[in-house]
Formats: sequence, structure tokens, C-alpha cells
Amino acid sequence: MTTSNHKPGPAADGVPVTDEGGIPCLDLRGLEPPRPAVAILTFLAGPEAGDAVIVRLARDPIFLYPELAARGWAWELLHAEPQDVRLRLVRRTGRPLP
Repeated sequence: MTTSNHKPGPAADGVPVTDEGGIPCLDLRGLEPPRPAVAILTFLAGPEAGDAVIVRLARDPIFLYPELAARGWAWELLHAEPQDVRLRLVRRTGRPLP
């Protein structure tokens, strides 16, 4: 897996992007739906996303998974506790056609 040399930078839907071991990280736990999904999809469509992104959410984003798959992203659950779900999103190499 290749990641960009990402540095903390622009916000996604008003949420700062931090760096976690060279991977951009969005902490979206304080946002009410649908803002976390909007922030994730906006960030993934931009140039800062690279090939991997870590997101922290207050709940499992079950309605986001089909949209991620349609946009060529896979996900891995890293951590799950009440009010703290952590996912690694990874760009698939074979992207779907627009």
C-alpha cells in the first residue's frame, strides 16, 4: 500500500486533518449525521487523500460503506468502542469507472 507524505493540513467540512504515521486522520466524533459522511466523501475526492485515510467516528457508518465501495474505497475496522469507531479507508487499485 502506498501513502502520500501527508502533513496536517486543510480541513474537511471544517474538521482539521492531522497526520498519523504519514496517513491523514479525520476525527469526526463530534459531528452529527450526515456531516461525518459528507466530510469523508469530500476529503476522499480531494488531492490530500492519498491511498489511505484514518477516520474516527462516534458510530459505525453502515450507510457510508456502499458509497465508499462505489467510489473505489475499502475499509478496515481498527477499533470499536461506544462513541469511538476507528476505520482505515484504503483506495482500491482497480477503480470503478465513473
